[in-house]
Order: sequence, then C-alpha cells, then structure tokens
Amino acid sequence: MKKDVRDSGYVLLEALVALLIFSLGLLGMISFQAASFKIMADSRFRTEAAMLADELLARMSASEVSRVQSDFGPQGPKFLAWLDDRVVGASRLPAARVIPSFSPSATPTTLLVSLRIEWTAPGAKGAAQAVETTGVYETRALLF
Repeated sequence: MKKDVRDSGYVLLEALVALLIFSLGLLGMISFQAASFKIMADSRFRTEAAMLADELLARMSASEVSRVQSDFGPQGPKFLAWLDDRVVGASRLPAARVIPSFSPSATPTTLLVSLRIEWTAPGAKGAAQAVETTGVYETRALLF
C-alpha cells in the first residue's frame, strides 16, 4: 500500500488539535483556581469580621444597658480600648473600621445595637494599578 502525499502530516495536525484542547482545559483550571482563591480570602475576612462583631456584642451585653452607649459609642473608652487591642492590634482585617450605632427599643431596659465592620482588601494587580475590594459585615442585636 502506497502512501498518498495528501495523507502525510495528518498525525501532526491531530497532535496540534489535541495540544490546543489540552491548553484550553489547563487555562480554564487556572482561572477556576484564581476565582476560588478570591472566594476563600473573602470568606476568611467575613469570618474574622463576624468574630469581632460577636466579641464586641458580648462585651456590650456584659455591661449595664444604661452604660452601653457611653462606654461603647464611637468615642467610648471601652470601645476605643477594644478597637486598639483587638481590631488594630490582633485582627487580620486590612484597614478595618468598626461603626457602632444605637437605637432605642420598645422598653427602657433594652437597647438595639447595630454594628458595621468595613475593610479594604488588596486585590489582583491590574495593568494600571491594584484593584481594591471593599467588604462589609453588618449585624444587629438587642441588649437587655
């Protein structure tokens, strides 16, 4: 059986197509890995923010309700000490801000507390500059 000139190079074309398909699959796996890393970092920051909010609310609930606004307000001494010790000193949240707010509730012996924790996480570097991601965690609690 004699080989035709038109059939030579067919195996090379098949190998190039297989290499192209493999390369596209590999690029897809790399993009999924990058997306999963971003989701993992966001999840870690949200968990850290939830733990900080829970800790601050526990400290507030251990205090007398009538003293919570003065002690844990934005300029309160207990709030500033906690902020310096836990958020600035020990937290892994980048550029974190904690904003407490208070609302009167239905009874004079209870207080509605809202906490907002914001952070700015560095993102992937773009062509011009780094893209930053801003995260927010908000929670409310009724203290009595």
